[in-house]
Amino acid sequence: MDSTAETEGVASRDYRSWPFAVQGPQSALRRMSRPSGLRLVPPAPSPREANQPQKSSFANKRLRVLADSARRVSAVAFSDFLQLMKLRIDALLLLVAAAGYVATSRTAVDLPRFGLLMAAGLLGAAGASATNHYLDRDLDAVMRRTRTRPLPQHRIEPPAHALAFGVGLLGLSLAIAGFGLNLLTAAMIGLGYAIYVGVYTIGLKRTHVSNIVIGGLAGSCPALAGSAAAANSISLPAVLIAVLVFLWTPGHFWALAYRGREDYRRAHLPMLPAVWNDRGSVVAIAGSTAIAALASIAFIWTSAFDAVYLIVAIGSSAVLLGLTVKFLAHPSPETAWAGYRFSGIYLAAILIGMMADAILRIPL
Repeated sequence: MDSTAETEGVASRDYRSWPFAVQGPQSALRRMSRPSGLRLVPPAPSPREANQPQKSSFANKRLRVLADSARRVSAVAFSDFLQLMKLRIDALLLLVAAAGYVATSRTAVDLPRFGLLMAAGLLGAAGASATNHYLDRDLDAVMRRTRTRPLPQHRIEPPAHALAFGVGLLGLSLAIAGFGLNLLTAAMIGLGYAIYVGVYTIGLKRTHVSNIVIGGLAGSCPALAGSAAAANSISLPAVLIAVLVFLWTPGHFWALAYRGREDYRRAHLPMLPAVWNDRGSVVAIAGSTAIAALASIAFIWTSAFDAVYLIVAIGSSAVLLGLTVKFLAHPSPETAWAGYRFSGIYLAAILIGMMADAILRIPL
């Protein structure tokens, strides 16, 4: 009996020491949650596992660098192709086309057709500019004014990509004009491209001093395209706009060439200020500019324009003639540059005045 009681006592003590036996589950959980002084140490990683995070971090860093580089390259390529398009020159040519359209249609402006004209005109002008970049890449590499362009800097490789870009833009332009407007509009855009690329860039730019005079016909074509888009014909106001742009072009670009005539001589380009003596160049620039300014005022006697145009033409021509007289009296790169900069503003003001006149129709 004694041994039995002793056994039962041990069993009883052991039973009471069990966590869930006497104290209940909550007490047991509290006891189990107490720190026991023991720590669970994870096993040390193998050398292969220890090296894995470093490899992963290095790979992620390389991916980020490659992604950043790709974004930078894409941004540079996009800006380079934009530079091929010469958007500032395109904007002035679009204004010429808009003036031809509005002066022909007057208040009957069809906005969808006008939008198609602007799209076709932009693509056509940009295509001609990109093609010019490709054909003149050797000259651009020599001249200080142009040596930072994309092709001389080899930022577009191979250069034929620029040619394909230009021809592609022309194709889109002709498709929009031909199918969306009419064939006459497409023909005028194509004529402008042909004169600028074929007659000026390939034919005369490197060979004859009259290059910009004859090549200036390319800038007249947008006015004819605008008239064609409005009425499928060529109107008198559009012809006058084309004549004005033709007369304006030589003095404008000769003033730019006068400022950088050493650059043109270095490239062996026969631009008039680089070929003629200083006094002859000054007289030619001043005379050409004066003819354009006086012709713009004389247009009032054609019955194509009225009071609003006359006011704008007289005011802007007076400023242009004043700068021309200053250049004639004190020829220098600075006075040539001042005349060049304002002549662009002058043409824009004249074109806007023509459009305002066509819409308002205030008689003299």
